[in-house]
Amino acid sequence: MNLVLCLTEQCNLRCSYCYYKETQACRHAVMDNATLEQAIRTGLERTISFKQKHLIVSFFGGEPLLRKDAIMGGVGFAKALVAEAMVQHRIGTDFRLSFVINTNGTLFDDAFLDFCEREKFTIFLSLDGPGYHHDIARRTTDGRGSFKDIEWNIPRLVKLGATALSTITRAHVGTLAESIRWLHEQGFKSIATAVDFDGKWTGDEFENLADQYREMAQYWLECRKAGEKFFLGTIQDKIKLLVLEKRFRQYSCHVYDGTIGVATNGNIFPCSRFITSKESAPYLQGNVFTGFDEGACKKLRDFLESDKQECEGCAIRYRCCMHECACTSFYTTGTLEGVSAEVCTHERMLAEICDKLISN
Repeated sequence: MNLVLCLTEQCNLRCSYCYYKETQACRHAVMDNATLEQAIRTGLERTISFKQKHLIVSFFGGEPLLRKDAIMGGVGFAKALVAEAMVQHRIGTDFRLSFVINTNGTLFDDAFLDFCEREKFTIFLSLDGPGYHHDIARRTTDGRGSFKDIEWNIPRLVKLGATALSTITRAHVGTLAESIRWLHEQGFKSIATAVDFDGKWTGDEFENLADQYREMAQYWLECRKAGEKFFLGTIQDKIKLLVLEKRFRQYSCHVYDGTIGVATNGNIFPCSRFITSKESAPYLQGNVFTGFDEGACKKLRDFLESDKQECEGCAIRYRCCMHECACTSFYTTGTLEGVSAEVCTHERMLAEICDKLISN
């Protein structure tokens, strides 16, 4: 079970693609200690009830490093809670507890990096590439690029095995492949990209993106042939689903029994993209103090167990994040059932490139 905790809605950056960019200055909510502890209890109980043996506590935001105190306190509380459950024989000694942080990387210091190393954190770092590429979108509140605030930490983050997360906007397309190569040359062994689907992508921009994907795919293949352990999720995930004949939902999207997203006020959601402290929010599943609304959870089960009518007959539907991923459906259409023509175009393009690569 992946318990995603929104420690704060605040952020020290104003990234151009952020879905909160217009309202970020008004987002002041933070998660108090009582809610944090109850969320961890809820996550552990849900994990036990599903007879799972691994709880991941993911610290999320906003920018979670604004709440280093809460992260350190949450780690200590989770470890104590799991130890108590073992003593009570509610879980076995093979139960695993691990920690994740999703961060823009600008607020690290040596002491907190030491803490992450001691606790064996998995770090997901928002880093688009070298400064000229990264600073296109990821800017501070006063409008300057944020790359310089991350650069000095890159060697240490690489040593800690951080995954680099690169966002692709329409302004980034021209230097995407060279930026992925640069990230790998810095030592990152795991890289993932995500497209900012803003509803404004043109045919020419998609063609340019396809050229960049082809270059990325060829570079990934060359690295793999050379024996390097290099995970490039953009390419590798599409190939893996084809080779293993698995559905994306089985491999990645577990919005009912694999993920709990908790807002600053304790409200429960299916995944990170849904999280908000607003009242009467879509797909609200309950609150950590009152429990799960199983009727609301049934909507998630129905999503996982059904196919979208609009996608019927599509050859790639089970490898397509538009058809298979709840988050992508929600943030591009506002519903689980919706289909974005923009995402559909992207997925067909990417699948064709990956299929051609593997066939060769």
